[in-house]
Amino acid sequence: MSQNAHTLQLFFQDPIQLKYCQLTYQYLVADQTDQASRWASKLGIADVAAIWDAEWFNQEVSAQPGHLRLRFDTGPHDALPLLALETLFAHGMQSAVLEVFYDQVGEVERLHFSNGQWVSRQTFFAQNPTLLPLVEPTDGGDDGAHANAKDPGKPIAISTMRVQEAQRKEQAQENVKALLEVAKASRELGGFKGLVAVLVLRAGLKGLLQAAAFTAVTVLLFKGLWLWLGLGLVLAIVLPLYYMNATAGELKAGNDSDDDTLSANP
Repeated sequence: MSQNAHTLQLFFQDPIQLKYCQLTYQYLVADQTDQASRWASKLGIADVAAIWDAEWFNQEVSAQPGHLRLRFDTGPHDALPLLALETLFAHGMQSAVLEVFYDQVGEVERLHFSNGQWVSRQTFFAQNPTLLPLVEPTDGGDDGAHANAKDPGKPIAISTMRVQEAQRKEQAQENVKALLEVAKASRELGGFKGLVAVLVLRAGLKGLLQAAAFTAVTVLLFKGLWLWLGLGLVLAIVLPLYYMNATAGELKAGNDSDDDTLSANP
C-alpha cells in the first residue's frame, strides 16, 4: 500500500517551550492523551487534536540538538499537516521544515516555514541562518536539498494555505457528487440522451478543473492575490460554459450527420 512519509523538524526560540512540545508529542506517540493534554496546555494549546491527527501512523518523536523531530506516515491522498503547523506557530514555534516522501511516485518534497508562513528555502535560511547545519547537516550546499525544495513564488500564510486546501477539497467533493448525479440521470434517460448528458457535464468539469489549477498556480507564483482569485472565478464560469457548448455542438453535429446518412441509405 502506498503512503506518504512525513518528517517534521520543529524549532522554538524558548527551550522551555521546546521541552513542553517534546513531552506533548512523546505522550501522544505513547497514546497517553491525558498526559499529552497536560503538557500541551502549558503551551496554551487547549486541544491536542489541533496538533495531532488520529489518522497518522508509524509515529516517532525524537529530541535533536536545538529542535524536535517528528515522523509519521499518512495515506497517499491525505493533506499536509497544516493545522498542526499553524497551531504550533501560534504557540511559540519559530520555524519548521517539512519533508515528505511520496512513496507512490518515489519523490521527495521539502517545504520551509518561518513565522507562520510557507517561504522559499533562500528566505528561510536568510531569516534563520543558524538552522542551516541542523536542517542540512552535510555541508549546507547539498544539491539534493536544493532539488527537493518546493518554493512558493512569495511567502504564503499557513492559514491561507488551509483555506485553499479546504476549497480544493470541497470542489473535489462537489465534482464527485455531480458525476454521481449525472450517472443517475443517464441511467434514467438512457440511450443517446444519457450519453450526451454525461459528456457535456464531463466537459464542464474539465473547465472547472482547469480554472482551479490556473488559480492555484498563479496565486502561488505571482503577486496580486485578489486579482488572480477574481480571474480564477471568471474562468470557473467561462471555461465550463465554453467546453460544454463546444461538446454539445460536436455531439449535435455528429448526430445530425448520422441522421443524414441514415436518410440517404434507408
